[in-house]
Amino acid sequence: MTISTTIKRYLDTAGVSYKEHSHRREVCLRTLEQELGLDARYIAVPTILQSDKNALLMTVIPLTHELDLKRLNGMLRRQFSVVTDADVLSEWFNDVEPGAYPALAMAYKMPLIVDRNLMTDQRVFFKCGTHNGLISLDGDDFQYLCSSVPKAVIANRRSMDDSLDEPVIQEGAQRSTIDEIKEKLGKINRLPAMPPMAYQIVRLVNDAETTAEQLSEVVELDPSIAMQIMRYAGSPYYGYRGNIDSVQDAITRVLGFDLVSNIALGIASAKAFNIEKEGPLGLKAFWRHSLYSAMLSQAIARKVGDIGKINPSTAYLGGLLHNMGVLLIGHLFPPEFKMLNKLIESHPGDSLQVLEKRVIGLGQAKQVIELGHSQIGSWLMDNWNMPGEIIACCEHHHDENYNGEFADYVQIVQVSNQLLAREGIGDCGVIESSEAGSMDSLEAFDVLSIEELEALFMNVMEMCGEIDELAGRMAA
Repeated sequence: MTISTTIKRYLDTAGVSYKEHSHRREVCLRTLEQELGLDARYIAVPTILQSDKNALLMTVIPLTHELDLKRLNGMLRRQFSVVTDADVLSEWFNDVEPGAYPALAMAYKMPLIVDRNLMTDQRVFFKCGTHNGLISLDGDDFQYLCSSVPKAVIANRRSMDDSLDEPVIQEGAQRSTIDEIKEKLGKINRLPAMPPMAYQIVRLVNDAETTAEQLSEVVELDPSIAMQIMRYAGSPYYGYRGNIDSVQDAITRVLGFDLVSNIALGIASAKAFNIEKEGPLGLKAFWRHSLYSAMLSQAIARKVGDIGKINPSTAYLGGLLHNMGVLLIGHLFPPEFKMLNKLIESHPGDSLQVLEKRVIGLGQAKQVIELGHSQIGSWLMDNWNMPGEIIACCEHHHDENYNGEFADYVQIVQVSNQLLAREGIGDCGVIESSEAGSMDSLEAFDVLSIEELEALFMNVMEMCGEIDELAGRMAA
């Protein structure tokens, strides 16, 4: 048994789903944090207190904190102390092993106060009856169950806790560690699922019999995506002077099947994340960078090879989605994401790749963010069964030494980002024209000169008004 009968009945009655996580018996929570790949901030730890008048109270705080009993007593104007009498506890928790008390005291009709740090949209983990398993709830469900429970700041972050201070990945052991972290993320379902619209588009694209009409019917199920595609097709960049009245018009008259499907796929994919609009890594900045990179990558791809070798629509999608790891960090680790935004504001000349190493995090947050947005973005794309070209663009867009199967697409995105960085667009930091040395990597194509690249860049920058406006609408 992992979950007590009382808690199971309580959750079933409330209509709240939960997951059970088995583990070795009698393992402390600090060890479980590492073995199961959990984030200690979202492990709920209950403490049973007794007042000077024998009233019982449960407090629930994150594993990263310690209860401030003095503050709590001052707030409640009572004198509480930790209960040490096992007999008293067994009377209340008669279907629970000693020490495995659930964080949902209301199921046992016991008063409860929850530390505000646990009011999160992340999954919350806690013991629930035995010493060989945890259960977890979605953050929204935990908040729902605690909606009538008092919430307050009743704990302080631990000043020093070696068990929560993960070491930096050691050189030579990096690959196995990366695989372990990826496996842990998968085990607790931290990677968001592909949005239904994106899934439908991928399914259509993979069917050689799909028509423009069928694609337009699916895209038009989301009016916001349909409108953005129609506006895109009507922009001066594509030079079409007629009216665009439907997604099918955008496909057949201007953009083509591949480009429309890729634009729609990119927009739909980003809807999996809950990210603030403002800030240097907010949704507005993300879409601005992605759209410029996509359009410039597409323009370069049209010049450097025929469609048999380099598909401009695929290059567009690579530019559009190469930074999805940024959104994933923001979605999984909101506090660290805010810290990254502040670091970028105070260090505009540094790249995101450098600043990620400076973020102070705990447990899994520290491990994942140190690996970088490139690595975890590629995990997400792989998890969503995206094309190999897109996975490579996510993983290697900061790796100038990459020479794998999809090097052409990766190099195109790299060059696009170097050019855009001169205008302060993207995550490479602000650089001068003379520093854009990676443009020389396109000499491998033996077709584009630096002057031609500059001309393509200027053509895209002439569209800055429309691109910025589109980015703002996509972030809305």
